[in-house]
Amino acid sequence: MSGWQRFGILLVCIFAVMVLFPNYDGIGLSFLGMAFILWTGGIILLSLITNIFALYRWETFNRVLTFAVFFSIVYTLLWYFPQEDKVSPINKLKYGQYPTKADIDKGIRRLTFNFDFLHRNALREENFQNQEELRDKQAKEELQKKIQQKEKQLIEIFVEDEK
Repeated sequence: MSGWQRFGILLVCIFAVMVLFPNYDGIGLSFLGMAFILWTGGIILLSLITNIFALYRWETFNRVLTFAVFFSIVYTLLWYFPQEDKVSPINKLKYGQYPTKADIDKGIRRLTFNFDFLHRNALREENFQNQEELRDKQAKEELQKKIQQKEKQLIEIFVEDEK
């Protein structure tokens, strides 16, 4: 296999780990970026060495090398990929916590974005799903201010009546 095919294997492994274990945060994304850079450099180095010594002619050696690269990529991603619950994916697999359909759906949703290309309307309600909490919070704060104002008015009326 050529370096491009090994590079494709690297991309598939990274996306598979992102989809199967979606409980990562910003640190997980930076880890995947650094792992991508590291493994890309390793694949380039392996390709240069195999081309310099003409090892690409031996098909069985090339296949063994590709399988070794594949298992090394999978092992490092599963062992070191940071999760929010501080348990690595390989330990989850070891203790029988396999990815469920809900995990896979969450992982696929994390790789997509929210924009409708058919209607191309940026003001549609579906595009503001994440802002519902903000609107609810603002409405709650406004309601609390109105209640406090009413309480102050009632206290002032009560104090004036006592005088």
